[in-house]
Amino acid sequence: MFSCENHRRELDARIESITSLLDATHPIESKSRKESETCTTILVDASKEARGLAILLLYAAYESLIVTLCRTILVTATRLRVGNRRLKPGLKLFAIHSYLQSLSDSNQGSIWNGNGLKLIKTIDNTKECTINTNTFPKDGSHMKKSQICTFCNLLDLGDPGPILREVWDKIDSVVIARNKIAHGELRADEVGREYTVREVRDLVKSWHLRWIDFLNWVEIAGSTRTFYRT
Repeated sequence: MFSCENHRRELDARIESITSLLDATHPIESKSRKESETCTTILVDASKEARGLAILLLYAAYESLIVTLCRTILVTATRLRVGNRRLKPGLKLFAIHSYLQSLSDSNQGSIWNGNGLKLIKTIDNTKECTINTNTFPKDGSHMKKSQICTFCNLLDLGDPGPILREVWDKIDSVVIARNKIAHGELRADEVGREYTVREVRDLVKSWHLRWIDFLNWVEIAGSTRTFYRT
């Protein structure tokens, strides 16, 4: 009923891309000395930039995973042919999201005469599921740890910390570094200077393993109908 296989493949591909970038800019010991010296001469000036870009790409892999995983869950919920009234509370929020947005932008009269009543009727709908599968529950943190908590709380998944283990406390630092590069506060080489290649490679490995663990965890939960409905 619910599979994370496509998400695992996408994560694998993104991690492989990051690893290839690091390999190309940081000649590894297995290469011949002559080849290594040649690569070093040509690419040594890009090594710090590559480490900074690797951090940015880790963020991209994580953001893509969470957003697309949310969409997969919502699509699965709509395919159950369950009306809004029988959805779990968190999923009901997705079902009435458009009305909530309308109410936040409307006047007091609209609450009583228009969208407020429509919202209540939508929640009580026993036949139709009105989930917009393109909705993502942004919490305003720009993908810091609290965003994962929001995602997991809405779907009643539990605490993500024990699943992500050593990566859990590194999410915010990756987000901050990414934002500094993306918004022009720091250059990629300035971020890369803060990491040794060993530290980046270890982070890439952990990032891959723990987000795979996260996908496996969600896949188990999402494979039962009780995950979606009451």
